[in-house]
Amino acid sequence: MDKKKKIFILAFVMGIISTAFALPLLSALGVPSFDVVLTALFGEGNSWALVFSLMLILLITFGAGKAIKS
Repeated sequence: MDKKKKIFILAFVMGIISTAFALPLLSALGVPSFDVVLTALFGEGNSWALVFSLMLILLITFGAGKAIKS
């Protein structure tokens, strides 16, 4: 297995593990979920919430890709 593939698998596994530990901890501390935040920012049923979510996902994906490449 080449080095690049190992890095991608390691990043995926670390993402799963950090999500499994971080989300229950944040929930226990009382941090609101993402849908609650979107509803508070944009209101119920607003299409801009979808645009905001997609832009956030693209930004995180682009940032993670640049971090892995460097």
